[in-house]
Amino acid sequence: MKVDGMDQLLAELETLGKAGSRIENSALKEAGDIVKNSIVNEAPVRSGKLKGGITVSRVKTKGGVKQVEVGPDKDGWYGKFVEFGTAKMKANPFMARGYENSKEEAMSTIEKSIKDGLGL
Repeated sequence: MKVDGMDQLLAELETLGKAGSRIENSALKEAGDIVKNSIVNEAPVRSGKLKGGITVSRVKTKGGVKQVEVGPDKDGWYGKFVEFGTAKMKANPFMARGYENSKEEAMSTIEKSIKDGLGL
């Protein structure tokens, strides 16, 4: 079987049913870990709670699309203030920088993981 492009990969996964879903979930988690590591590298360190509290969620489905969420956990609740700033503090968009730095690698990881799972 020859598959070109992400759309064909996803269509092939759908034909596999539950096994395809597992492959897709695994690929999303791997990509989430890449984005997480990039965000951690960009996170400012004061106490270390924010940097240590960046997590990857379980795979969720919203609007028929599977996704993982990467960001601060409850201990890093103040990350939104660091990211967007406040009236008295300048914004330091570390999550946006981390995402931008890693999005290409995350996409290629998803593609590679799916191809490996399909045996291509």
